[in-house]
Amino acid sequence: MSHPIDDITIDALCIPCPERPLVERWRRGNVGCMHVTVAVWEDARETIGTLGRWRRFIDANADLVAAAASGDEIRSIAASGRTAIVFGFQSTSPCEHDIDLFGTFRQLGVCVMQLTYNLQNFIGSGYWEERDSGISSRFGRKAIEEMNRLGILIDLSHCGDRTTLEAIELSARPVSITHSNPREYVGASNFGAGRLRSIETMKLLASRGGVVGLSPNPHMSRERDKGTRADFCNLVAWMVERIGIDHVGIGTDYCPGHPAKVRDFWRYGKWSREEVTTPIAAPGEGWPEWFQSTADFQAIRAGLLAHGFTEAEASKVMGGNFFRLFSDGFEPRP
Repeated sequence: MSHPIDDITIDALCIPCPERPLVERWRRGNVGCMHVTVAVWEDARETIGTLGRWRRFIDANADLVAAAASGDEIRSIAASGRTAIVFGFQSTSPCEHDIDLFGTFRQLGVCVMQLTYNLQNFIGSGYWEERDSGISSRFGRKAIEEMNRLGILIDLSHCGDRTTLEAIELSARPVSITHSNPREYVGASNFGAGRLRSIETMKLLASRGGVVGLSPNPHMSRERDKGTRADFCNLVAWMVERIGIDHVGIGTDYCPGHPAKVRDFWRYGKWSREEVTTPIAAPGEGWPEWFQSTADFQAIRAGLLAHGFTEAEASKVMGGNFFRLFSDGFEPRP
């Protein structure tokens, strides 16, 4: 089913397996664009293999999905009644320590990169580190400049607080927190308080044109798995009051189809022998009753309207703000 492009629904972060039943849920939820994670800890070679598997999947399911790397492509695919897939990384590990690999992956269609995933890397610190050293004065600053030039949107969802603030200030282009909730509202997270972002950080990001993706993920919600649609819409309204209607979107952080071993890898990569103690919820496990999968995405729109948002305001939150950020952010600059 096609829909007007000004009502496009965008999920700013999902980590699905490339399986047809999962993308069928996207269509049932009328999701016009999905930012899909294709790498967390992987190196360049491993990531190229993952991109190849996704490309084959997209070719085999062209009636439902297509890859997009620009605002025009997102617009065209969504208007056709399919879901535009935007590739992204949850860390810069695939670029290793090579500034040229940013351009290589941008040519392969990767349009979003999170600077760090939980740990320290060549660019900056993740939120797990006891000491956040901020953005590296050498490689980190050059990487941000290169991402700005190439049209790679910077994501700060798992970065440490100092790294996040410095990245917002250093970037010449708007950045995003694609999937996190405000620390002051939620209070605590099953992933640790550092996984949530401070409202002052979000205000700074918004002041420079960025967009925050709020998540119904129960592990980052004040009510955990008991939360209602009204609870989530209260969170949206709280954020809008503080950073403005033009800077709030949705990033579900929904991760269906993966076995426990993969979830262990997301948490600990190859650097630890620890196992996940708080697993990410599988479909139907632990997620609130009103949002069991991305097939339920339009429940958010209905909830926003019931809360008192206008149609235009709801459309901005549901995807209009991220469509603007993606359209501008994916364009290369000289």
